[in-house]
Amino acid sequence: MRDNEVGHDCEQRSSDIEPGLAELQQRLAADIAAVLASIGTVTQAQTDWRPVEGRWSVGEVLHHLVLSNRLFALAVRTLIERGKGAGLVARAGSRRTWPRLRSIADVSTLGPVKHPDRVTPAHGLPIEALRMDLSASHGAVAEQIPELAGLDLEVLRLAHPLGFELNLFHWVDIAGAHEQRHLRQIEAIMAEPGFPRAGEEPLR
Repeated sequence: MRDNEVGHDCEQRSSDIEPGLAELQQRLAADIAAVLASIGTVTQAQTDWRPVEGRWSVGEVLHHLVLSNRLFALAVRTLIERGKGAGLVARAGSRRTWPRLRSIADVSTLGPVKHPDRVTPAHGLPIEALRMDLSASHGAVAEQIPELAGLDLEVLRLAHPLGFELNLFHWVDIAGAHEQRHLRQIEAIMAEPGFPRAGEEPLR
């Protein structure tokens, strides 16, 4: 899927599903659009540049997002299949939407987080591949939203590797909230004094 097709595809489907899920689609579409816009003209030198040794580059942040989104997509698929298999349908008046996970989206609230080894990024990956993989991994989460219709989103829960539990709605929303968190990190890296201008070689 091309970058500019992510939000458009979500908009096409949002009119066919219940309001709470349509809002979730729109939220995720805005999240990925913001990240892709931030890296739209990033060069390979800028992608690979690190502020200091031991801190992530823009490319590493993007690869971390790709790896994380793939895990989120797997968690969503697991819960959808569990719900359908067990007949865990929504009850009358059951909740269909929740506020965004603020502590995930806001780095100033949660601070640095120890990430699981499986989402530790590689350095030096091509920026074009990272853009495509980010769009595809985000899409793997967002495209499952219509399948949430009719399921009991609250009772379908799965533990996160960091020790807390999320319901099915939040397993979808965490992809976008996580992207927003790391968008702030990308912007901070780009604002560093030594961040190379387009056409420059990295300073470290």
